[in-house]
Amino acid sequence: MTALTTFRLARANLSGKPFRSLSLGLIVAIFTFMLFVGSMISANLQAGIESLSARMGADLLVVPQGEGKKIESVILRAEPSTFYVDGKLLDVVSSVKGVAKASGQLFISSLDAQCCSVKVQLIGIDQKTDFVVGPWLKKAAEKPLEGNEVIVGDYIFGAIGSELKFYDQHFKIVGRLEPTGMGFDSSVFMTLEMARKLGAIATPDKADEISHSLSSILVRVEPGVDPITISDGVLDRLGLRANVNFVFASNMMSDTSAKLQKIVGVMYGAAGGFWVIAALVMFIIYFFAFNERQKEFATLRALGASKSKVISVVLCESTLLSALGAALGVFFGALVVHFFSFTISRTIGLPYLAPAQSAWVMAAALSLAAGVATCPLAALPTAWRIGRKDIYTSLREGE
Repeated sequence: MTALTTFRLARANLSGKPFRSLSLGLIVAIFTFMLFVGSMISANLQAGIESLSARMGADLLVVPQGEGKKIESVILRAEPSTFYVDGKLLDVVSSVKGVAKASGQLFISSLDAQCCSVKVQLIGIDQKTDFVVGPWLKKAAEKPLEGNEVIVGDYIFGAIGSELKFYDQHFKIVGRLEPTGMGFDSSVFMTLEMARKLGAIATPDKADEISHSLSSILVRVEPGVDPITISDGVLDRLGLRANVNFVFASNMMSDTSAKLQKIVGVMYGAAGGFWVIAALVMFIIYFFAFNERQKEFATLRALGASKSKVISVVLCESTLLSALGAALGVFFGALVVHFFSFTISRTIGLPYLAPAQSAWVMAAALSLAAGVATCPLAALPTAWRIGRKDIYTSLREGE
């Protein structure tokens, strides 16, 4: 004969009430899923913002008047944009005291391409002065970009050496960026000359303007120099001709961090609220189930089981339910975070980058611990009531 251990009794009780067991397990799974997904999205956003801070490169961006929000969209979300400023502005900016480096970029919004499911941002860079894109290269190109050669972001399909096509022009991939969590993951970088050529094809009526234009000027200031003094210096030189906006990297970081805190707060608030509801629902279920099971508990006591044995059976049942539900919640949460990262990133619209492996382990451990504790905590009042009842009373009330 097989001994009726606590585990065997708990497992038999759960299988004997499949609907109740599945319902409680599902509640735990949903809570754990929400907590794990929320934790991972928060970790991914934090990693993305850290990447933005480390890889931004520029302290100040000079863009055409009214295009400040667009440049942020390009950097953070790769929303295709096309706008121009006179290329001579680069010489003005470079001449301001306190400017360590300055480099121009040209943005061209692509047509739909076979490389991507959406439009991508084409960015022309001047490699002689560039100090932003080059350090991100996963594998350094053997030589500077020439002609139809391009460097692609991490989200762009295609191996190094393969070809892409934009505006009926063929381009060869010669480099790939490390994942940045920024909009540049969905961008394609080419020479400034080639970007101007594509711009002329895209908008023939502006071909002459594009031939000597830029979209933004990235500025790195000398150590100890306040970027605001650089913007003031540019305005002093331009005078009444000033038709530009300045985007400060520090402000962009501050705004992005504030948005991150709001999103994280909403996620954890929702998970906490659902946990309270889940615990309350489980408490009610266990409370009323106690009346149905009093005879069962009394029978176990009559067969020689101690009060502690019966209580341990109830707690074992709840722990098994929690463990199974928590494991399923973490499993499906991991699938969602892994396979829908791009969709989540586009929906949130903030830098989004896979964190270190330790973040996955920590989020899984936290979610499992919280999930496993849910059912036993809800079952504690029932266990306490079991301990107060004697055999005779339980048998009479269970009739």
